[in-house]
Amino acid sequence: MRGQVYVEYRRLGFFSVQTEDNYFSIIKVESKLPSLLNKLIGNLDSLGEKSLYNETTQEELKVSITSTQLTLAEAKSYIKNAARGK
Repeated sequence: MRGQVYVEYRRLGFFSVQTEDNYFSIIKVESKLPSLLNKLIGNLDSLGEKSLYNETTQEELKVSITSTQLTLAEAKSYIKNAARGK
């Protein structure tokens, strides 16, 4: 599945990725942080530890997918809550 980084909170490593299905998945990245509009390839629609490929930078990312099939409003709210420590 392909997706594009749509929302980011770089300080905590949280990113919202818009998937081909027009839903949003939340990923937490430990290193090699993606940037807005980077294109990612991998299993974006299931929870857990994954390896994603950043097609834009040609790097592999180790991520944890913490939520899937969100609307844009839900994805933004998720990242805001993560920033607040909730």
